[in-house]
Amino acid sequence: MAKYYVQCGSLYLIYSTNKTPREACRRVIWECNEHDILDEFFYIDERGFRGYVTAQPDTIVIPTQEIIEAENFSLE
Repeated sequence: MAKYYVQCGSLYLIYSTNKTPREACRRVIWECNEHDILDEFFYIDERGFRGYVTAQPDTIVIPTQEIIEAENFSLE
């Protein structure tokens, strides 16, 4: 089972799962609340939280818009 550190803006979650990183992002987006501010990208890594400054070459980066559309998520 993988342990993913998922960061998108002010949303930081650790998620243990057998899912792919993309599927993990699709699940994690439902954990945000009205106080979270989403960034342009989701950063997924198994070694710790990463962002645009700290991302390593093997950090998985997925556009937030892609996850929002896949989940029919509303930003209202």
